[in-house]
Formats: sequence, structure tokens, C-alpha cells
Amino acid sequence: MVSTAGKYLQKKGISAKRISAWLIPASFFLIELFAFVFLKTTAQEQTQTLSSQISSGEVTSALYAWWPLVFGGVWTILLTGLISALPGKLARIAYGISYFLFLIYAFIQTGYYLLFQGMIWISDFRYASEGADYLDVLLSYPVSWWICLPVMIGIGVFTLWNFPRNQKYWKNQLLSAGIAVMAAVGAWLLPQLVFLSDSSIRYAESDYGRVQSAEAAYENMFDAHRLYQVCGIYQTAVKDVYTNYLYPITPAYAQAQQKAEKTLDAFFDTQEEGQDNAMTGLLQGKNVVLVLMESMDDWMIGEHTPTIARLMAEGMNFTKFYTPGYGGIRTFNTEFCINTGSFLSSSGGYAFDYVTNHFDQSLANVLRDQGYSAKVYHYNDPSFYSRGVFSPAMGYEEYISYQDYVTEQTKDQLYDDQFLFDNQQLSDSFFREGQKLNFIITRSAHLSYKYNEVLSYWGLKKYPEYRDLTENEETNCAYLKAKLVDDMFARLLEELESHGELENTVIVAVTDHYTYGYKNEPALLELSGVQQKLLLERTPCFIWTPGMEPMEVDKVLNTSDLLPTLLNLLGIHSEYSYIGSDAFDEDYEGFVPFANGSWICGDTAYDASTGQYFSVSGEELTDTPEFRRGVAQKVQQFIRVNNLILETDYYQEKGEELSE
Repeated sequence: MVSTAGKYLQKKGISAKRISAWLIPASFFLIELFAFVFLKTTAQEQTQTLSSQISSGEVTSALYAWWPLVFGGVWTILLTGLISALPGKLARIAYGISYFLFLIYAFIQTGYYLLFQGMIWISDFRYASEGADYLDVLLSYPVSWWICLPVMIGIGVFTLWNFPRNQKYWKNQLLSAGIAVMAAVGAWLLPQLVFLSDSSIRYAESDYGRVQSAEAAYENMFDAHRLYQVCGIYQTAVKDVYTNYLYPITPAYAQAQQKAEKTLDAFFDTQEEGQDNAMTGLLQGKNVVLVLMESMDDWMIGEHTPTIARLMAEGMNFTKFYTPGYGGIRTFNTEFCINTGSFLSSSGGYAFDYVTNHFDQSLANVLRDQGYSAKVYHYNDPSFYSRGVFSPAMGYEEYISYQDYVTEQTKDQLYDDQFLFDNQQLSDSFFREGQKLNFIITRSAHLSYKYNEVLSYWGLKKYPEYRDLTENEETNCAYLKAKLVDDMFARLLEELESHGELENTVIVAVTDHYTYGYKNEPALLELSGVQQKLLLERTPCFIWTPGMEPMEVDKVLNTSDLLPTLLNLLGIHSEYSYIGSDAFDEDYEGFVPFANGSWICGDTAYDASTGQYFSVSGEELTDTPEFRRGVAQKVQQFIRVNNLILETDYYQEKGEELSE
């Protein structure tokens, strides 16, 4: 049976065999071309990168931009050869599976990149809808991206329909197999050719320059998008599958684990143990309310958030606190880090893979050892981010979902974070007897920032004046949602006072990430008062208790520093070592390591995506090459150690040693 299109082409003297001869490889290469178009940085960033490379003598690294297409060509030959070497029906099946799997992979990666300016590992695909499950966010994608979706699906269907069904000659099949083998060898060797360009990068063989090198991106796999820039969409997917799914079941993996544990021991042995300081025990014995403020950016704090602004002014305000993203799930990454002291792995693997790890070093476990009880409160169901399993794994006695306390008639109450106190059962749980750690995860400020989004729609019923606050819809919605979060803090203070617990409670508030759902980037930069995208990662963090001396902590800090800082303030000396440091340790200069090799230290920042160094304050840089080299080495070591802590379940071994 021949399709209508096939009959038409046959009348023109074009056979289905001839169609597939060029359409099969063409369709495979189109996937790489599609990824190449939508996974590129903006034109402005490309210009900045090239300018930086020219001025630093690193022009050859600009050629990295074209390597994905080269690898795409090699993989096109490889896949076409493999399929052509198979018998007719099997070849058709193989084409359909491979084409549509890689197409789905490309669409997920490009869709994620358009929203987050980054890529994720296959294990994170389950979280790819974080924020993108809102219709208006999806509709903000370029029209060209949406057009490509049906076009490329149509190409795959058309190729399958017109796939040749005639008998293949074994000699041709053997030739095709030989071509596929040569292409596979080429794909294996081609990275070495890319690595030659690293010779133009200063200190490429050291940790200082290695973060900029193609070899580090390929071998260490510390960032999915950097890996793609080296080897294209096909090899990125295959390398991800091998590294995170196939290699872990080999004997070589067990040997690598032993080597990794020795590396971690050596790292922590060289770390100076934090000493008591003037802040040690300042908050000793107090109940702890830890609040993860969803999407509460620094620019949203002010006249619309009087309660939060007051708490920051009266308490410890960490003015240079950054929440860098590791892994593919921004919210849970910060949630995980403030509780365990480590970021999610930047090298792939499910976050859920670590649910069986031992987290004896976590905030909840350490406080429970001191006699505290510990519970988590959030509106979403326990399956979201696997919190129902992960919270107990991190030491919490219970993850409490507000959804268990509403009916079909009262489900609208879930839009309000104050439901925690409106519901008597939840309130009773929150104000249970004894010392306690209560972890609240807010919802109100979650993206997106449109009037018809459910949270905005509900908030405007309460505060309709925010619809006309400014001429920018996104800004109005963001301020509206910030107001709702502030209402929760005001209610929290009221409830603590009415229950007689205000004086004996410390509130620790931290934001999970900046407002990445705000689509107007130039406006977002202006609102944040910065000129560089990297600096958008600065977010609010404060600690407050009644009567404390107001303090602004202007040391550059990252998420992993919060746990050791809080333990020091509580006067608790943990038996475990952390990758972060106490903010009040005079020997700790403070820095922010980003998963892609970017960093901030003092007034100097380095953006690995553009290759630029710049001043955080906007002043002229006065640092030295030795300083930059030292920070870069520290960042690479931090990323490596952070990943190994999770991959080796390091704290299990430490716990066993301490129990002996």
C-alpha cells in the first residue's frame, strides 16, 4: 500500500526508496539543527563572549559554537548506517523509535532552556515542568519553536510512511554497518579534536582555566548545556545515559566509589574546624521556624512587604546571599541544601536516587538529637518532589500537606499560606508541646506573573488595587504575591504571640530562587538593580528573634552556608563536617560557586557562560590573576566534593565511624 504522497512522487519518477535515502539522514540532522537554533545563547551574550575571547587571546574557543552541528553530522551518519543495515521492518521500527525519542529529548531540552537558560539531565525530566506547567508560560515560547513541533513530527511520520519495503542486499547492509562503525569511532575520537582548542585557554590544565575548557565540560559533565556545546544533542543524550544508568552497574564504578571516599576524607581533613565566635549560642534553646519563601526576590521586599522588611531591619539581614541552582529543580535544590548542607548533584542522576542516603548531618536530625521535634508544612501533596518520602529521609517526623485538610467546597483556601493557622488541626500540630523545628514552604509568590494565573487571580480578589499598580502586568503580579507572603509572616507573628511562643522562637527565612518566571529580562535586571544576569541569583535571607541586635551581614554567602551558620547560632556543635561554612567564621572569606563554574567572591564575579569577569559593585576590578586562579580552583573542588558527598553516601560512613 502506498501513500497518496508516495503515489504522487512515483508519478514524478521519484521512488520511496530515493525519498528515504535522503529523508532519513535529513530528518536526523534536522533534530540537531533544531537544538542548535534554540540552545544558543542570546546574540548579546555571544557578542560579549567573543569580545572577551578576542581580548584574552581565546578566539579559538569561539569555534565551540559550531561543534554541535559537526557531531550532529557524525551521528546522522551513524544512525542512518545502523538503520540501513537492518532488515526492512526492523529498520522501520528502529527509525521510528530513535527519531521520536531523540526528537522528544530535543523538545524537552530546548523548552527547558527557553525558560531557565540551562539544560537538564535525563533523570531530571520528571521535573521539567517546574513552572512550565502554566499555560501562559508555555505560550510565551517563540512561535518558531511551536511551529517546529508539528513540522518535525510530520517529517518523522512522512518518513515512516514512505519507508522502503523492498529486500535489501547483504552487501549493502554490510557496507551500511561498516559506515556506522566508522561513524561511531568518529564520535568517540571527535572530542579529542575539540579539546585541541583548549590550548588557547590560559591555565586550561589547572582548575583555574579548566572550568572554561571543553575537556572539563565533556569529561566531568558538571553542566548539561556546557556538555551540549561541546558534543551536540545526540552525544549529550547518549553520554548521559551511559554515565548515569549503565556505568553505575559496572565493577569499575565500585572502584571509583572507594577512590571518591578517599578524596572526600582528604578534603575535610584539610578544612579547618570552625571555632566558637561572638555569635556562638546567641539563639541557643529557641524553637526554630524555617521558612522557604517561594520565588521571593530581593526587589520585591519593600513597601509591599512591611512585615518582612521590618524583620530584616530588626534581625540579621544577609545582604549578599546567593542561591545558585544545582541539578534541574531549583526549588527543591535550595530546600535540600538548607536542610542537608549540600546541593543536589550537578552531574545528573535523580534527586530521588539519594532518598536512601543517610542524612544524620541534616538540620532536622541534629536538632532532634537535641530533643526537638521536626515537621514540614506545605500546600502540595506528598508526591510532589517526593517530599512525602524525602522529608522523613532528611530527619523530619512528618510531611504535612494542607490538601489533607480541605474539602471540595473549601479547596480555594489552599491559595492562602495562612491556611496553616486558619485550620485548627494544622495549628495544633504547629504549636505542639516541647522544643520544635517547623519548616514552612510557602506558595503565594510562585510564578507565573499573569492576571489570569490562579494565585494572581485569587490575590486580586483580596487586593484589586494591584491590577493598576504599574503599567507592567508581571511587576504588578509579583508585588501582589509578595504582599500575600508578607501577610503570612504577619499572621505567623500574631500566632506565635498569642500562643506565648514569640520570645522563644527564631524565624529563619530564605528564598529558593530569584523570579526566573519573570519573562521581561531587561525589566527584571532593572528591578533588581544589576546589569549582569549572574547577579540575579542574589536572594533574601534573614534570621530574626525578638529583641536581637540588628545586623547586616555583608559577606558573600551561598545556600550551603546557612546550615552551619544556624547551628553555630543555636550553640550546637555538630559532629559532622559541612561543605559550607559559618558566616561568622572570621577565617571564611565567603564565596558563591555555581554549578557551571561561574563564581562570586568579594567584589569579583566570573560568568562561565560568557567568559567575563566583572565587578559586583560596578567599580573597577582590582583583583589579581592569582586570586582568580585560587577561587576557580576552590570552585571546581567544591563542585567535585559536593557531587561526591551524595554519590558515595558519605555521611553513612561518617555516622558509622562516630557510633563506634
